[in-house]
Amino acid sequence: MVTKAELEAEIAELRRQLAEQSPAKNASPDKGADAPPHETIADRLTDNLASWSTQLDDILEEFEDLPHRKSILFAAGIFALGYMLGRSR
Repeated sequence: MVTKAELEAEIAELRRQLAEQSPAKNASPDKGADAPPHETIADRLTDNLASWSTQLDDILEEFEDLPHRKSILFAAGIFALGYMLGRSR
């Protein structure tokens, strides 16, 4: 059975390893390792929103081009959607 002292020593070692790795991962050229956590979270959220915005723009462009590239498929989809909406009442 593992003793309490051994577990505490292992936890201390893991914390030391985590402390060594954390500054290297979070360090960026414009912010040092002393950057407040809320700034890094805000930066991550901003990056995620920018990424989602780009993906949404790509999806909308695909939908805008669909009637021109695949007109038969588009017409069939519109017909099917209208039929389902008409039958729902």
